[in-house]
Amino acid sequence: MMPSANYYIMSGGKLMDRKAVVADFLRKCIDYANASIERKGKRGEEDLIPAWQTYIEFTQHAIDEIHTGKLDSWFEKSESGNLVDAQRIDIMEMGHKERSAWLAGIVSPRPLILASTVDEDGVKNLAPLTSVMGVSNTPPLFIASFSKNKRKEYRGTLLNMRKTRKAILHVMPATLQAVDWIDMAGSPVPPEESEWDLIDIDAHSDDELLIQQAVAAIEVELVEEQELPGAVARLAVMKVKHIWTSGKSAPKTGLNVLTQHGMDNIMAAPSGWSKIVDKHYGPKD
Repeated sequence: MMPSANYYIMSGGKLMDRKAVVADFLRKCIDYANASIERKGKRGEEDLIPAWQTYIEFTQHAIDEIHTGKLDSWFEKSESGNLVDAQRIDIMEMGHKERSAWLAGIVSPRPLILASTVDEDGVKNLAPLTSVMGVSNTPPLFIASFSKNKRKEYRGTLLNMRKTRKAILHVMPATLQAVDWIDMAGSPVPPEESEWDLIDIDAHSDDELLIQQAVAAIEVELVEEQELPGAVARLAVMKVKHIWTSGKSAPKTGLNVLTQHGMDNIMAAPSGWSKIVDKHYGPKD
């Protein structure tokens, strides 16, 4: 029987069964494990073999579940749908968590920014932000929303910018290691401790707040704060002072960086199909 169209992806001009790709990869993992067991047997490292045998059993179980259809839902793509049968939902009747999930899921993905600041005592701070947005090119202005923590205090990034006016906003590489950095940087730590000590990143020699492992960075200066109507969070208006990049020209098609898709789900920036739009420039001369 012909598999569902949801199981196919395009790769190198050929259609490939999604399930077959994963199963083939897992079989190669088993081949590697068997070869490793053979090598360890020849070297007399019998104590290391049981762990590899357990790995083979687990991996084979995963392959069996793929072929029996137990994991089919993992390979099905959810369709965005349309508004033909739309319903109108009053989000103010929802609790904070449910409302946040809806809004984050619809206006998504959003840039994932790792902000770096320092306080008056020299303690450096890192914080993941998903509300950063460019709102003006001339003058170059960004905005971000800053809420309070569980102690009803504004977060360190805003407090530090109030005193030093400076922050560096980093976009991070689309790797699982960078996701771990983001996750750890969001950990609650006392004000006298630094999130820099939780993750294996390096400060640039030209600026102690610049993360060497970042893809690019934007150096900003806090110029204004605004109250948000009826909200605890405050809106920070930041002027771009410098950009940090290793590129020689502007990245016209964007960079391969991390984004947040929905709530707490970090993923690489979409990199499938694209099309240039230019009607907003008006008639060509």
